[in-house]
Amino acid sequence: MATKEKKEKVAKNPSVMYSFYGGKVTLEVKPWGDYFRYIRVDGNGSMLSPSAVTDKLDKSKSLIPWAVGQVCGHITSSFEARTGKSFSKEEIYLIVEEARTKPEEKKVAGSLAGDLIHDYAHEFAKAVLSKSPLPKFDHLDPENEVHARAINGISAFLDFYNGNKVEFIEMEEVIYYNSFYAGDSKEGEPIVEYAGRKDLFAKINGNLEVIDYKSSKGVYSSQRYQVAGYLKAHNSTCEKKMLAKGYRILNFSKDTGELIEKYVSLEEAEEDFKAFKGLYAVALREKVLDAEYRAGKKAE
Repeated sequence: MATKEKKEKVAKNPSVMYSFYGGKVTLEVKPWGDYFRYIRVDGNGSMLSPSAVTDKLDKSKSLIPWAVGQVCGHITSSFEARTGKSFSKEEIYLIVEEARTKPEEKKVAGSLAGDLIHDYAHEFAKAVLSKSPLPKFDHLDPENEVHARAINGISAFLDFYNGNKVEFIEMEEVIYYNSFYAGDSKEGEPIVEYAGRKDLFAKINGNLEVIDYKSSKGVYSSQRYQVAGYLKAHNSTCEKKMLAKGYRILNFSKDTGELIEKYVSLEEAEEDFKAFKGLYAVALREKVLDAEYRAGKKAE
């Protein structure tokens, strides 16, 4: 969910109760800063979300080369702009210090553009479902770098919508998964349990799908595992006629806003979910170890 949308939902909505698995589980969704906490009424504390689970995956393999590229790009362009001229030591230090900030600046700009695209896609689906006037984006300035990316992303989203037969069904719905109640684990086996919100559930060209919006350089494995978690939760609690046949990631490039689309079948999603379960075990264990560490530091 985009930052603006999160803040609006948290500000407007008090705690809400949801029932799953025929009333066997009651979940309290509670505002928490810019986000939400998902608390099982008969449990202990808040539960992990799919995004918290996949955050445990090391993303440095792709992020470090990207960050180094941003730094080197700034230094190179600064030198090329003054070809044939010498630099003082102070000027070189200044260029290097400026280069340090470039990855974060680029990351923030990409996040802002992603938020604008996500907000528009959300408002568009809401307008279609309620048969209201479609949102406009003529307030975005194409001369502004962030706005230009957002315009590209919104245009890509509209191309996707107009180029396919899309029927919106649900948006921003709370999901919950419990492997025991879903019949995926037996008595005495470790239970996989998590909660969160899926961006969208829709029928694309006659195919029921869980859809998630992303904004990054590409579709990463961590994104696949996360959305596989949404799909598994959706299918374990929905009516039989609403079973999703797969999931789709609509990823809007952080650099250009262009759409990178990835559809994953139900069979492939099952393989992704196996990886998700492994990350879930790691996240759960780290949660315990982190609590022990903080308790130890407090006792010192």
